[in-house]
Amino acid sequence: MAVTQKKTWTYEDYYNLNDDKRYEVIEGELIEMAPAPYYSHQRISGNLYGLLWNYVQKNKLGDIVTAPTDIILDELNVFQPDIIFISNENQKIIQKRGAFGSPDLLVEILSKSTKNKDRGVKYESYQNFGVKEYWIVDPMNNTIEVFVLEKAKYISYCIVQDTEKLKSRIFTDFTVSFSELI
Repeated sequence: MAVTQKKTWTYEDYYNLNDDKRYEVIEGELIEMAPAPYYSHQRISGNLYGLLWNYVQKNKLGDIVTAPTDIILDELNVFQPDIIFISNENQKIIQKRGAFGSPDLLVEILSKSTKNKDRGVKYESYQNFGVKEYWIVDPMNNTIEVFVLEKAKYISYCIVQDTEKLKSRIFTDFTVSFSELI
């Protein structure tokens, strides 16, 4: 993860960049994203997205999209999570360029180059901006962790490994295991 020029970057600065690289803005710092993820990362992302998309559509719960989609939490914090769910009640945050506000659920799939950011600054940012549920999929350990917001802090709601079934507070009757994603 390369840190670029030293200045306070805003969403508008980021949006108006004229290059083909992918970035996120974290606390006003422009961060160049790692090269494209491994095939296995994309397979996990696609499989989980497909299962969630079917569930969300069948139950008419809202919108679900994948990266690269901008989540603009504020002018100084712009992210591109792997999977984004926005409930029907929260649709007002969706605009042409991305979601301007806190989605209901964000999913990050760890890689060697992103694991510290996903477990560190992104975890903190998602918590501080009120993202109700945050899933971390860890292909290196075959786990899925679910964190839910309680009293403005994330608590560990469940951790599953291999064939154990995930539990979600937002999707109460949705289940998936890590082994179903690979």
